[in-house]
Amino acid sequence: MLDRATLAITAGTGVGVGISATTSAENAQSMLNSSFEQIITGHFTWYGSDIITVVGIGLSIVGIVVTAYRIKLERRHKNAF
Repeated sequence: MLDRATLAITAGTGVGVGISATTSAENAQSMLNSSFEQIITGHFTWYGSDIITVVGIGLSIVGIVVTAYRIKLERRHKNAF
């Protein structure tokens, strides 16, 4: 069914995944997997997904503020006439 090379690669990969899973458990978690207390105290590691999430939340807040400001200006403009 499987030749020796395939079995060796599969066995080697399995061991590598097991070792990397063990060592990553010792490292700090990403911000998205941390508790609120860990985030406040800074006990987390920044990963790309964390940065993208924070930037996305920031852009969403800016978008909401700009939209609310534009609605306010539009209402003020309509009431002026």
